[in-house]
Amino acid sequence: MKKKIILKLTLVSLVVTAGIACSKEQNDKLDHFIKPAVNDTILNINYESGEVTSGITGITGTHATAADAVYMTSPGNTGKYAIAHKVTLGDSGYFSNDAYRSESDAVSLAKYRYNPGDEHRYEVSILLKDWQSWNSANPAYGDNVFQLKMSDNQLLPLRILTKRNAIVARNYQYQDNLVTDFRPYINQWIKFRVEVKWMTDTTGYMKIYVKLPDQSDYKLVLERNNFVTFTGNPANGNVGYLKWGVYREAGKDDNGNIITSDNVLTRIAYHDDIRIIRLPLK
Repeated sequence: MKKKIILKLTLVSLVVTAGIACSKEQNDKLDHFIKPAVNDTILNINYESGEVTSGITGITGTHATAADAVYMTSPGNTGKYAIAHKVTLGDSGYFSNDAYRSESDAVSLAKYRYNPGDEHRYEVSILLKDWQSWNSANPAYGDNVFQLKMSDNQLLPLRILTKRNAIVARNYQYQDNLVTDFRPYINQWIKFRVEVKWMTDTTGYMKIYVKLPDQSDYKLVLERNNFVTFTGNPANGNVGYLKWGVYREAGKDDNGNIITSDNVLTRIAYHDDIRIIRLPLK
């Protein structure tokens, strides 16, 4: 009888232990989708003010001078407004900071930057407006739509860009597909979620999740562990910050002149619901 009781107790213990382990695994997965507390949110840009700064001091709309390099569009992803950035190759009104670009940024205030040791989640919703597909007869230049940058502009931690007909993640070491073919989702909102532990040594990590218009939840599409994520030198005052908009890569001829013979001269992207969230969630 005692052996039977001990055996039953052992079995119960195993079941309970397995149940706890299972619950923890499920909770770890669920934690990714928990709504952050107000105190966890560092920056929340929803453009409902109808302004290209979203009414937030320190946010830059663009440095490009063309009248339509940046403007508000309606509706947005979840509200009334979103921001639109436009770049036309060969037109000086869309040339700023040594490139054809129109981008917003959050570099001006320290609280929107990241430093070694920070652990953050970044969210952005992007719509490729009337985005023409790549013509294989032309060079495969990329069009950046979201960046996690270093202030020295050297080794970049992350660029999300279109390359051929894919949306890729590129950094100082790797390039990986996030969306293999974006063409079915042109003029629809694609949501990105990036989680990073910012480290100058190989204890950092970066995870990228994507939620396509026909998906009900985010899906983990890229994970890098044991990875240097903060690529600048803090001793030189280097800081990290985020940028969003349109930055167009282009080639150069033998004389160093920018080649603008891309098969698509104009690109427009919408952005909305841009957030920085402190991790881990409390």
